[in-house]
Amino acid sequence: MTTSFTVVGSPIEHSLSPVLHTAAYKHLGLDFAYGKSEVLAGGLIDFLDSSDAVGVSVTMPLKYEAFDLAVSHDEYSLTTGVSNTLVRSASGWRGFNTDVYGICQALSIVSEPRVTVVIGSGATARSGMVALSILFPNTEVHLVSRNQDAGVALEVFGKKLGLNVSIWPANVQTLMSADLVMSLVPAGSYAELWDEIQRNGNSSSGTLFDVAYNPWPSKAGLAWDPSTVISGIEMLIWQAIEQVQLFASADSSIGEIDRSALYSVMKVAVSSK
Repeated sequence: MTTSFTVVGSPIEHSLSPVLHTAAYKHLGLDFAYGKSEVLAGGLIDFLDSSDAVGVSVTMPLKYEAFDLAVSHDEYSLTTGVSNTLVRSASGWRGFNTDVYGICQALSIVSEPRVTVVIGSGATARSGMVALSILFPNTEVHLVSRNQDAGVALEVFGKKLGLNVSIWPANVQTLMSADLVMSLVPAGSYAELWDEIQRNGNSSSGTLFDVAYNPWPSKAGLAWDPSTVISGIEMLIWQAIEQVQLFASADSSIGEIDRSALYSVMKVAVSSK
């Protein structure tokens, strides 16, 4: 009998999660079906009540809702207050945050940055802060946020993690001074800033990690030296690999998966998209 999984959020039409998960389950020989469902903010509980899905991948704007609906949480979910993965159990939905793992894997090739700029103050930015506290606990974090209250809250959160965090203006100088820039906002955000960098031919020796991947190259990616850009596809693949492990384990279908092999399969699957 086929086991059902899905990704939820809004907008959801262009999500690559079905491509990734379908390729993974075919590779692993699992009878799993993975779809996508448009779910607006405030609608997650009704969707879950009517769904037969065993596991759910959660995207914006539902990650805080997912956390609140879960009856138990993994460590990263508890730390961030964010769940991007729900797994059905006898007692209710279990919440997980696989974004932290995905960001850590995406940044694994980056050398220790002296200064890191974090752009954004939403759910993904919280996961990004946790990833920085794991990978680069001594980096100086310059936080850029257009939402003043959310920015202050994220600054406090980062300091609780032991990071040296301060709020900085959203300008070219802030970005050019960094060894690592993490753009953790939806595609199209800060368009005028990226346009200014591209128009003026500004250059930086730092690395850009842009969580946005549709379209790719993004405005940020086009403005930066392509040799030092990490696409959000990397995070997407790695967080999905962690979800595949959670979903397969919950269904008792398989033991520990070969993550490197699965990465190769999933990378090929999205390379033509």
